[in-house]
Amino acid sequence: MPSKLEVTLALSDEILIIALAAAAVIVILSSLGVLDVVSSVIIGAFLAVFFGIVFIKVWQAQVRKPAVGAEALVGRYGTVATDLNPEGTIFVDGAYWIARAPYQIPKGEEVEIVGHEGLVLDVRRKGDRR
Repeated sequence: MPSKLEVTLALSDEILIIALAAAAVIVILSSLGVLDVVSSVIIGAFLAVFFGIVFIKVWQAQVRKPAVGAEALVGRYGTVATDLNPEGTIFVDGAYWIARAPYQIPKGEEVEIVGHEGLVLDVRRKGDRR
C-alpha cells in the first residue's frame, strides 16, 4: 500500500500536468491573437491560485486522521462496561466496543484506547503508561 506522501505526490503530478496543459493553451491562444496579454495574465493567475488550492486540499485530506472506525478512537477514553479479563466490552463515544487489556480491569474504570487489531480495541487504564 502506498504511503500518504506517495499518493499526494502522484496527485500533485497530475495537477501539475493539467496546469501545464492549461498554460500551453493560454500561450497558444495568445500567440494566435485570440487572447490579449492582460487576459492571459489574469487567466494564468486564476489557474495558478485554483491549482494551488486544489493541491493544498489534497495534501490536507491525506494527512488528516481517520474520522470513523477503530482508527479514529485511538487516543480517546472510554468506560469499561464488562470486566476486561483480558477481553471484554467498553463504552466509548456512544457505542460499545470489544476491547482487550494486558491486565484485568474491572467494570466502571476509565480506559485509554492505545491501538486496535481489526475491530478489537487495545486499552489500558487511564493515566497508565505501561
